[in-house]
Amino acid sequence: MSLHLDDLSDARRGPTMRPPSRTRTRIALVVVALAVGVLVGLQVNARQESTARLAGESAEDLTAILADLNAEADTLGRQLADLRVRLSEYESSAESEDLAIRDARKRLADLQVLSGTEPVQGPGLRLTIADPGVRMAWDQMLDLVQELRDAGAEAIAINGRRVVASTWFGPGEPGVVVDGSTFVSPYSVEAVGSGGAIGEALGIPGGPLSLIQAQPDVDVSIEELRRLRLPAAPAEPFEFAEPAS
Repeated sequence: MSLHLDDLSDARRGPTMRPPSRTRTRIALVVVALAVGVLVGLQVNARQESTARLAGESAEDLTAILADLNAEADTLGRQLADLRVRLSEYESSAESEDLAIRDARKRLADLQVLSGTEPVQGPGLRLTIADPGVRMAWDQMLDLVQELRDAGAEAIAINGRRVVASTWFGPGEPGVVVDGSTFVSPYSVEAVGSGGAIGEALGIPGGPLSLIQAQPDVDVSIEELRRLRLPAAPAEPFEFAEPAS
C-alpha cells in the first residue's frame, strides 16, 4: 500500500482548524462593546455592590427582581395608608374622648350647682328684707325664690342657707322656716345670675317682690354685685331614692 506525500503531509497536520469569518468577529465585538457600555452605565447610576450583583443576573432574573420590588413598594404603600388611617382614627378618638371628658365635667359641675353640693360664686343680686313687724309670710318667701329662679338665678341662698331642689319652707314663730332652720328679719336673699335680668324681672308690678314691699313696715333694698359666693348645702342622704340602673 502506497502513500502519497500529500497524504502524509495532511496526516501530520491533523484536523483542519478554519479561522472565524470577519462578520462573526465584528458581531462579537459589538456585543461585547454593548455589554461593557451597559455595565458602565449601571456602575454610574447605582451603587457599586448592587450593580455588580445585578450585572450578573439574567434578564429573567432582573424582571423577577423588579416585580418583587414593585410588589414590596405596593405593600409598603398600603401599610403607610393604613397607618395614616389609624393615626387619623386615633386622633379623632382622642379628640372625641377629650370632648366627652370635658362635656362630662361640665355636666357634673352643672349638677353640683343645681344640687348645691359645691360652693358657687359669680355675679348677681343681694336682697335685704327688713320686716320688724313680722308681716312677711313664709309663702311670700317661697314665691320670691320661685320668681328668682324664673328670672334666671342659677344659685340662691337665704341668710347663708343654700336653696336647692329639696328645700322646703314653713311658718316660724316668728320668721320663716327654711329646711328646718328658723330665720328672722332681716332676711338676706342672694342670687347668682345676671343682675340686670333678675332685677328687671323683680321690678314687674304685681310680682312677689312688689307684694312684699306693699306691706306696712317692710323695707327692701337691692344691691347688684359683681361677685357673690354662696355656700354648699348641707349633705342630706336619701333614704328611699337611689339611681336607676
